[in-house]
Amino acid sequence: MLTIYTDDHRLHHGQHELIGGQFTPCFEKPSRADMVLDRAKAVKLGNIQAPRDFGLEPILRVHSEGFVRFLQHAWRDWLATGRTHDMLPICWPTRRLRQKEPDSIDGRLGYYSLDAGAPITAGTWQAVLSSVNVAMTGQAEL
Repeated sequence: MLTIYTDDHRLHHGQHELIGGQFTPCFEKPSRADMVLDRAKAVKLGNIQAPRDFGLEPILRVHSEGFVRFLQHAWRDWLATGRTHDMLPICWPTRRLRQKEPDSIDGRLGYYSLDAGAPITAGTWQAVLSSVNVAMTGQAEL
């Protein structure tokens, strides 16, 4: 079996998520992928290869330009406010309000987030790109 893998999954490692009204350590963490990779190596499951770069085109086929732009620049915009901790939304727009992307990073964070269970970190955008490339490489290999 072929395994497509990159260490870039480590770049998205949030410290906390909000579950049941309490901050808890993130359930999804790099060590989960490490366990799978270690096991694949231990049982000699097959070749392990790095993903190819597919650019933004596959992402833009599925997601809006606004959402992609938000993810690309979210961390930069967050740092510009003087904050350095992981990003979690604290408000979400009511869908009956006008559907206009807010100007502030806090507004955009709520606008594009479903919940507070997936923080955005300094490495989220690169991890997102790499995860798309892993999936697209796997699809291309089939």
